[in-house]
Amino acid sequence: MHIIIVGGGGVGYQLAYNLSEQQLDVVVIEKNEEKARRFRESLDVMVLESNGASAAALELAGIKNADMLIAVTDLDEVNIIACILANQYGVNQIVCRIRNPEHMDDNYGISPKKLGISCVINPEKVAAMEISKMLHFPEASEIEYFAQGKVLMLGMTVGEEAEITGIPLHKLPIYSEIIIVGISKPNGKFIIPDGNDIIESGSKIYLLGKSKSLKDVSMLLHRKETLVSQVTILGGGMVGRQLALLLEESRQTFKIKLIEKDRKRCEELCRELKNTLVLQGDVTEYAILKEEDLGNTDAVIAVAGDDRNNIVSALLAQRFGVNKIICEVKKPQYVSVYNTLGIHSLINPRMLAAAHILRLTRQEEVVALSMIQGEKAEVLELVLPETARVANKMIKDSHFPRGMVIGSIVRGDEIIIPGGETVLLPNDHLIIFLLPQVAKKLKHYYYAANH
Repeated sequence: MHIIIVGGGGVGYQLAYNLSEQQLDVVVIEKNEEKARRFRESLDVMVLESNGASAAALELAGIKNADMLIAVTDLDEVNIIACILANQYGVNQIVCRIRNPEHMDDNYGISPKKLGISCVINPEKVAAMEISKMLHFPEASEIEYFAQGKVLMLGMTVGEEAEITGIPLHKLPIYSEIIIVGISKPNGKFIIPDGNDIIESGSKIYLLGKSKSLKDVSMLLHRKETLVSQVTILGGGMVGRQLALLLEESRQTFKIKLIEKDRKRCEELCRELKNTLVLQGDVTEYAILKEEDLGNTDAVIAVAGDDRNNIVSALLAQRFGVNKIICEVKKPQYVSVYNTLGIHSLINPRMLAAAHILRLTRQEEVVALSMIQGEKAEVLELVLPETARVANKMIKDSHFPRGMVIGSIVRGDEIIIPGGETVLLPNDHLIIFLLPQVAKKLKHYYYAANH
């Protein structure tokens, strides 16, 4: 598969990293010298230091033989032009990052379909949707639904007095309905465990199972239930705006307050948001947050657009005793800072956008794909073909590699937490947790034998 990525920013880098791990043929077009050098020095991909909206550059990148073009620069206009050119060259799959919704407005006769664009991605909107889910399930630092909501994955931090510490996983009382598919240990090591591994307090664990079974698991982790009704959004940028709009439309009633430093932006938000109190102020100033009674809010969302400002805002929210703090993080190196501070609910818009796009590069059997925030792991849902090598075999006889585990099987209306004796049947929906370096081995086991 020959894939061209236009744009070497955060989303482009994440995509190139994951696609190169799958040993796909990747070409990156990036005109910034420093960004281009980063790709050359750290990834096994071809890099062209040029303008991705140029037909000449695209031809050098092999556009005539490309299976997919992904345009993810910070400029909508460049992305749209690159996609129009790709359509003219007959590229089958075309993905376009568009931040301003007006650039794809049917009212003006402009639509992705007319331009040949297969998928439009807006990282900020995707991030806002993830934050909204976390507010509806506040005990979790990460949440993802699979199989039309029947299966749920939660990322949760284990409390000091949790009942599940010090016990081998296969002996836990929850093991029949819930499986722990990943553990991030306090020392930062990430593992996909087997039944003999033991959980330490302070670890972050990833649980997968029936949605109704996971709703009571927080008591075993020694975490207090958090109910969110009052939300304070710190930052009125694109993520903050999208989140406020989503919460206003939610079935659950939220009292929403948004604090933004720029006066002009506040005026724009006041005109657009109908049920949100918009206030002007610096979200990194203690006096401002005290004046706005931050201590009486249930959840603080730090999305000021700058990692350092978000860290300061999160620290201040901790001082005010806020129970639920969710932070946007753009640079992966800041994840360890948040973890040290005890803040585990992190949103990386670039990684979320990359996960949405990566699903399109997988085989047609893949229904959904998510990347674990701050960890090097993936969760995907796929439909098992009749011709797959593991179809009609027991899991213990399938010889799956370390770093790949089937967390749940959805078979019709039945949800199965599998064991070694479980037989994999054609058309099963499998929820699989795996490390990126194992992803390239998936087709050997799960996809149709002729792939």
